[in-house]
Amino acid sequence: MHKAYTWLMALMLIITGALADITLSGDARVRPRLDFTDEGEFGNKSSDAYYLYWARLNVHADIGDGYYFKTQLAHNGAGFFVGKFGTGTLPSSVSYSSGGRGTVDFMLVYFGHEGKRFSWSTGLIPVHGDIFLDAQFYPVKPLDIPWILYNNNAAYGADFSYLLGGKKLDLRILVDDNSGKTVEGEIVTSLDTAYTWIIDQDSGVVVRDTSITTFTTDPNQDTRDKYTLNLSYPISIVGIQIKPQMYMTIADEGIAAPLTMGAEFQLPRFAGWGIAASAGVTSQKVETTEFPGAYSGSFYRGKMWGKLGPGAFLTWIDIMQINPDLADMADVKSTSIWLSYKYKIYQSDMGEVSFKPTYRQLIQKIEGQQDLARTFIELTTEFKFR
Repeated sequence: MHKAYTWLMALMLIITGALADITLSGDARVRPRLDFTDEGEFGNKSSDAYYLYWARLNVHADIGDGYYFKTQLAHNGAGFFVGKFGTGTLPSSVSYSSGGRGTVDFMLVYFGHEGKRFSWSTGLIPVHGDIFLDAQFYPVKPLDIPWILYNNNAAYGADFSYLLGGKKLDLRILVDDNSGKTVEGEIVTSLDTAYTWIIDQDSGVVVRDTSITTFTTDPNQDTRDKYTLNLSYPISIVGIQIKPQMYMTIADEGIAAPLTMGAEFQLPRFAGWGIAASAGVTSQKVETTEFPGAYSGSFYRGKMWGKLGPGAFLTWIDIMQINPDLADMADVKSTSIWLSYKYKIYQSDMGEVSFKPTYRQLIQKIEGQQDLARTFIELTTEFKFR
């Protein structure tokens, strides 16, 4: 099956190469990591050392007059990584773990048109992660870049942009859930009559105890698909670049539908250094069975980057607080820190090779329930070609 798939892809590239302008690019990474976790009084201390790797292949077909098709082949694992050395599908039940291999998936599949004023694209489109996406979709996830890790910088939907006043007004429509339908007839459902918030002893995750329930019968069922709209438009005031953003989820009754608004502020570069800050608020008014239910919250990011010695330095600090609406629920306070330094050991018109040591830490506290500190120390070797 895998061999047939490989030949099919090769045939597609040969055929399209004869009919369109095809560009190939890609990258590969190997990342040794030290992983330290301290759960404070609510758990254990642990440490691990392991090796991660990934590979990605980008295909861009330009068919003329601004029309294009793009796809990306990689592994659909957390943050694109195939996994640790030795993980993946084994060729035989008697194989050693080092025989594990990763699968290849379509991580991007979209086409569109790039015009002078109006552009559009649709399919599995690129949606690059930032703190606004993290707050909208993963407000209490205990990692520092959850959208990138768990959605791999992509989403299904459509992207429309219009050049207005020299700036790009952008509207994205993301399809979060495509399972809405209409059913006629009697449908038996369960309805919670009482519940409490408890900590699952196996996973340590805060969940809702729904052991007390009653049953009801509905004559029909009509559910809608779930969408998230993203609107942004950058403006410039006295040299400061300001990019307001809004994420609004539209969902069926009783389904979580968060709203996130805020802006990113980027100052003029000073002595080769860039400084930016982001701030916003997020809220979700539907009481759901998933923690933290209905909530409001705020988030902030301070970011700085620039050339330092022979390489490039990057750092940011995120602060987020989620306040559940239920009176007996504690606030969730999260802080994450990112420090990295990228040094290119080789660069040419065809690509580059670089090293990037990185320090990442997440601190998350829930009064009486969690006191988590997780730290990654990494060294990424990256190979790019274009």
